[in-house]
Amino acid sequence: MSNRLEKLAALGCDVTGAMDRFLNDEEFYFSCYDKFMGDLGFVQLKNDLNNHDIPAAFDCAHALKGVIANLGLTSLYNVIDEIVEPLRAGTDEGLLSKYDKLMEEREKYLLV
Repeated sequence: MSNRLEKLAALGCDVTGAMDRFLNDEEFYFSCYDKFMGDLGFVQLKNDLNNHDIPAAFDCAHALKGVIANLGLTSLYNVIDEIVEPLRAGTDEGLLSKYDKLMEEREKYLLV
């Protein structure tokens, strides 16, 4: 296991599941991972939440959730799920603080 995968495992990521989904192609995995860490969807989600655009925020958060799940980023998944489900129910109450929590958690992954 590479140093980067070890760091992800230490963060509680589902490295085994992610590597299975990526056919054990670590280079491809980290290509996707690196691109995702710079995804503008994180910025768009905040804009949508600030504008109380629930349908757009849901679409954005749901897309982020899918990629996070495929990458096996468990702690990020747990936080984004706390954003997606209220949006699915049609409310954005209290979600800016959850967004801040998401970005705080994301910071840990930027160091990998």
